[in-house]
Amino acid sequence: MSEQTDLELLEKFLIDNPDLDKLENMLGHFNVFETLNSVNAELRHSSVLAWLLNPDSNHGLGEYFLKQFLINLVRNNRSELQGELSIFDFELFNYADTEVRREWNNIDILIILNEDQHKIVIPIENKIKSSEYSGQLERYRKIIENEFKDYKRLYVYLTPENVIPSDDKWLLYNYDVVAGLVGNLLDNKGDLLNENVEEFIKQYKTVLRRYVVGNSEIEEICKRIYKRHEKALDLIFQYKPDMQLEISEYLQEFINEENSMIFDSGSKTYVRFTSHAIDSKVKKISEGWISSGRILLFEFSNQDKRLVLKLFIGPGDQEYRTKLYDFCNTKSELFALSDTTLYSKWKTVYQKEILSSQDYKDKSIEDLKPVMKSRITNFLQNDYKKINDYFDHNWELQ
Repeated sequence: MSEQTDLELLEKFLIDNPDLDKLENMLGHFNVFETLNSVNAELRHSSVLAWLLNPDSNHGLGEYFLKQFLINLVRNNRSELQGELSIFDFELFNYADTEVRREWNNIDILIILNEDQHKIVIPIENKIKSSEYSGQLERYRKIIENEFKDYKRLYVYLTPENVIPSDDKWLLYNYDVVAGLVGNLLDNKGDLLNENVEEFIKQYKTVLRRYVVGNSEIEEICKRIYKRHEKALDLIFQYKPDMQLEISEYLQEFINEENSMIFDSGSKTYVRFTSHAIDSKVKKISEGWISSGRILLFEFSNQDKRLVLKLFIGPGDQEYRTKLYDFCNTKSELFALSDTTLYSKWKTVYQKEILSSQDYKDKSIEDLKPVMKSRITNFLQNDYKKINDYFDHNWELQ
């Protein structure tokens, strides 16, 4: 497809698209969850739900949301509860001595009801874009059984898709029900709420409908737009920014501005560089790998949710590779050589984690830039300097 045709497609998409204007109007309102990039963050959803469920929170609703949540739990799980509890129990319950905990023993939300006639504990495991792991539900259930022996126990597994829990003691609770409860809350109690609280709950309702359980009107508009402008949108998707690409671009910019680093090559998933000491000392004799001919390179391995810095020996003359490997191996306190095999193409001789999966949680590229800068600068001032000094003083050009 020619560049001119691409431009015509994009022009038509922008000009002849009333649905796009409508969609932009719907999405254009400020939403704190979107601004904080928290629309699918389970921790944020758990915190908001715990706030709504707690009668003592500053929302001014008392036990209203908690009561509706529990009534719907019973209504939708009558067969599993076998008459042990009814909606009337929760309607008439005294919620004066209720406790709601967050992340108690890693359980997302824990509701403890200390009513005179009924003592009930309700752990809630919240899953939005993730799934349970390694017997998680069974482990939580055993913790509850040990800690709350005298309580009636209701285990709640909250998901958008009705995913079947691995432990059959857990009752399903769908986010569609939660979204309905939030909507009913606004309809029935909105006039009684502080205006800031009401606006916050409205924004949360929007996020639930838009990102968690779906919004039929938005879905239909998006389908119409895509059907009418499929080629233009595919072209846009081809060049859309993403976290990995943005990290790669930042790393390349950092290297080009740092005098002690020499940029070699880069892509979305890797960025390679060398130092002045290594570049002047080590022969450029790599084979069938990289156009620069460099056989020893640093690389930022830019994985999904992980950034690792490595120094490795690439493919080339095996005798020369062996000399490089032995040279690094004599400085074991600096180079990482736990695996002593010199593989025929690539051998990592140094490795350092720059970003772990935890660093990415709820972060934008602007949040990660100062973290990367700090950790890379620390590397440059310490291990990088030691590696360069070692090559500068001990490696002879061979």
